[in-house]
Amino acid sequence: MLLGSASVPLRVGLWLDDLKLDLRAALKRAAPWGLEAVGLDGFGTEVNPRVLTATGRRDLGHKLRGLGVKLDALKADVGGRRLGERGALDTALARIREAFDLARDLGFARIWIPLGFVPPATDEKEASTRRALGEALAALSAFAAQTGLRPVLPAGSEPSADLAAFLAEHDRSSLFEIDLQPGRLISRGEDPLNALQACSARVTLAGVTDAFRGGGEAPFGQGDVSWAHVIVGLSTLSRGDGVALLAGTHRDTNRIEALQTTVEKLKKLRVSPLG
Repeated sequence: MLLGSASVPLRVGLWLDDLKLDLRAALKRAAPWGLEAVGLDGFGTEVNPRVLTATGRRDLGHKLRGLGVKLDALKADVGGRRLGERGALDTALARIREAFDLARDLGFARIWIPLGFVPPATDEKEASTRRALGEALAALSAFAAQTGLRPVLPAGSEPSADLAAFLAEHDRSSLFEIDLQPGRLISRGEDPLNALQACSARVTLAGVTDAFRGGGEAPFGQGDVSWAHVIVGLSTLSRGDGVALLAGTHRDTNRIEALQTTVEKLKKLRVSPLG
């Protein structure tokens, strides 16, 4: 059985879909790893608001809640230009609204939603994109109020200071949270520690994939992210329910072995990040 822990400030977990197994097999395979948190794709083949009936949701929710782990985030990625394209915004928001209901029914605490690139306020050519994103935030705030979920936005598409400034402008109640994503940040050339400082008031999740500076994904611990310092930084955040470290990978490799290794290394780093 997956073993949960509510006593640690950093919860080590996994994006289950990155195992590339069906859900039953994924849960069985990861059971001995002692996970404390999980994330799940809400637009997958098995887990999808347009596939799961009311009975299916009850059964799956019961199964997930019985795991003894924090159900941290259900992913709702509409793809494309995400929520900055005004002509496609209504359709995208309709799909995301369905995902909010699914996340609530399954017992997740958060819903993970990529906004797409947030242009700086100084870029007048992208004013329409910023307006569309502002409309999207207003709609997502309403969905959150109706379902009791917290929206979490992945960092890394734009400089973190731009994302923080945009949220400060449109979300003065601090409803929206941030997934730090150190690997994605460093591959784009941004220091994850600087990003953490810029977004520290909102970070509640860190997607754990390693990467090379200016390049692609790397095996965990072999890229250019200083995970020891990132974990120290995350552990200083004041969060009522801690911060989730969700391991994931997109590499063409033995995913089960790679993710198990990442989980094991994260647990060791959490205990003694600086050796």
